[in-house]
Amino acid sequence: MEKGLTWIELKEGFSNRGCPICNILAQGTRRYFSFFLDESILDPDTRLQLIESVGWCVRHTLLLLTIESREWPDHMGSATIFESLLQATQRRLTETQRKLRPLPPSAKERAWQRIATRIADSLQARRSCPVCESETARESSFQGFFVSTLFDPALGQEMKELYLGSEGLCYRHLIGCIGRCASPEQIGELLETEQQKLGALVSEVSDYLRKHEHRYHHEAFGEEIDAWARAARKLAGQQLENANLRQLIDLSRRREKRQSVDSAPVEACNIQDEKERTNDEDSH
Repeated sequence: MEKGLTWIELKEGFSNRGCPICNILAQGTRRYFSFFLDESILDPDTRLQLIESVGWCVRHTLLLLTIESREWPDHMGSATIFESLLQATQRRLTETQRKLRPLPPSAKERAWQRIATRIADSLQARRSCPVCESETARESSFQGFFVSTLFDPALGQEMKELYLGSEGLCYRHLIGCIGRCASPEQIGELLETEQQKLGALVSEVSDYLRKHEHRYHHEAFGEEIDAWARAARKLAGQQLENANLRQLIDLSRRREKRQSVDSAPVEACNIQDEKERTNDEDSH
C-alpha cells in the first residue's frame, strides 16, 4: 500500500482532538459549505438536488448558517437558496391542493386515513440531505482505509503510532471499523486499544466528579477539566462539533476557574482558624 491523498487526510484527522474519522468528515463538510456559498449558490444542478431534498438536514443547515455567519455575515447566499426552496415548496403545496377532492358521504374514516397518508407521503423529500449522502460515502471509505492501513505491513506501524497517540475512535466509527476487519485478531486489537482509552477516560471523568465533592473542592483541576466533553464526544461523535461543544468547554473552564478563585479565600480562612485554635490549645 502506498501513501496518497487519503493517507494525508487521515493523518490530518489525527492532528485534532477527537475521533480522526469524525474530524475528516467535519473538515470535508466545512470545505463543501465554504465552496457552496462562494461558488455554487446559482448552480442549477445543485439547486435541483436541494429542491428534491428540501434543503439540508437540521445538523447541516445549522452548520451552513454558522459558516456563513463567519465568512459572509450578510447571509445573502443562504437567503438566495432558501428563497428558491420556499418557492419550490409553494409549488408542491399548490399542486397538492389542486388534487384534493371532497369525500363522498359514504366514505369511511379508515379509507380517508389511507388517502391522507398518501398525500403526506407525496410531500416528503424525494431524496435525503445531499451532505449526509456524501458523508456516508466518505465515512465508509475512510473506515475501510483506516483498518487496511492499520494492519498493513508497510504502513501499519506509523498508523498505530498515530492511533495510540489520539483519543481513539468514537463509538459509531469503532463499530464501522470492526465491520471492516479481516480477522478476529484484528477486531481484538481494535477492542484492546479502545478499552485502554475508555479506561483512561472513565478515570478522568471520575476524578472530575470527585473534585466537585466538598472535601476535595480545594484541589485544582488538571487535564480532567473537560473530561465530560471528551466523554460526550467519544459516545456521540462528530455531531457534537456542530453543537458548539468547544464553546461549552470554554464556558465550563471559565466557571471552574472562577469557583477555584472564590474558594481560595475560604480555604485560607479555614487554615488560619485551625492555626489559631492550635495556638489557643498550646497556651492553655
